Amino acid sequence: MSKLNDTNTIHWGIVGLGDVCQKKSGPAFYKCEGSDLAAVMRRTPGKAKEYAANQVPGGTCVGYEDIDEFLKHPGLDAVYVSTRPGRHLEICKKVAKAGKACYVEKPVGRCAEEAEEINKVFQDAGLKLYTAYISRAYERTQTVRKLLSEGAIGDKITNVSYKLVGSGGARDMTEDLPWRLDAEQSGGGLIMDVGCHVLDRIDYICGPLVNVKGRAENKHSPLVPVEDFVHLNAEFGEGTWAALSTDKGATVECTWDFASEEQTPFDELQIVGSKGSLKMAGMSPDGAVKVYNEKGELEQELTFDMPEHTAQALIQTVTNDLRGMEKSKILSDGDNAIRTQRVIDTALKSYYGGRESGYWARETWPGRPLQSTT
Repeated sequence: MSKLNDTNTIHWGIVGLGDVCQKKSGPAFYKCEGSDLAAVMRRTPGKAKEYAANQVPGGTCVGYEDIDEFLKHPGLDAVYVSTRPGRHLEICKKVAKAGKACYVEKPVGRCAEEAEEINKVFQDAGLKLYTAYISRAYERTQTVRKLLSEGAIGDKITNVSYKLVGSGGARDMTEDLPWRLDAEQSGGGLIMDVGCHVLDRIDYICGPLVNVKGRAENKHSPLVPVEDFVHLNAEFGEGTWAALSTDKGATVECTWDFASEEQTPFDELQIVGSKGSLKMAGMSPDGAVKVYNEKGELEQELTFDMPEHTAQALIQTVTNDLRGMEKSKILSDGDNAIRTQRVIDTALKSYYGGRESGYWARETWPGRPLQSTT
């Protein structure tokens, strides 16, 4: 990659043009300041050229069907890997070998071991790796950090809890076996696609999770091989990046019930402090943040606008970093992605009989329903 500074434009390429790219992230690469979407790649014949011609303004973006040809595109600086997680390692190795910086979708790997391998590929090559934990850059997340640092709920965090009932807004769930429920493609159930965001946000706001204990089950989906229920407990370790320090013995409890028969979906993240609490939806860029006092009385309710492209704020921050501008504390990299994956692996380990690379190829897992056939 050529030497960059704040006068440069970053010429981006995208591998994978699925649903996550269409609205959430793809347009940001040609809308961000100092960013140009120069090339896109998709294996399906004609789709990349169609996207380049119809979705990207200016008429200069080039569509490719072969990744090796794509990576030879003149002037390409960095690559966004937007494929299913099962292909991340293979593609990231090619990106690093081509000498390009990389921004990769979450979860980075299907397990921590795979995420660590991806991280090492870029470290060894002396290249930057960024990870798409986009909620760090939401105005809503930054407001929560500000509230905590200003003492809105006291001077210590004492407890964090999260509960989700429902799919958490997961996309592409209409097929008989959606790829998000195929461990070889996704790494597990919806905890991989949905839960990782909340876990990274807790890490980013409050500090790293340690002493994690968890379990996973398939409670409601006998024809699906992966888990649909995950529960974990943890404590907080030391994190210099936390918005507010945690009390000694502060705890975390999270529950995801993705296929519950309960009629009403539920999604709430609560941060309890020494003098109050914050409550908000975990899976929302624009949901309200509510501040309560020690008596449980509502003190403030802050509302936010829905971003047109939810990934744009983080992609702008990544682009700025590549241009050599001031480094932001919002950035998400391989280290925090690995921490999040280790937490998930701990909760899922007993279900899969281990979470080392390749577990997805075993004929069966201890937690797998007998009725599931795929």
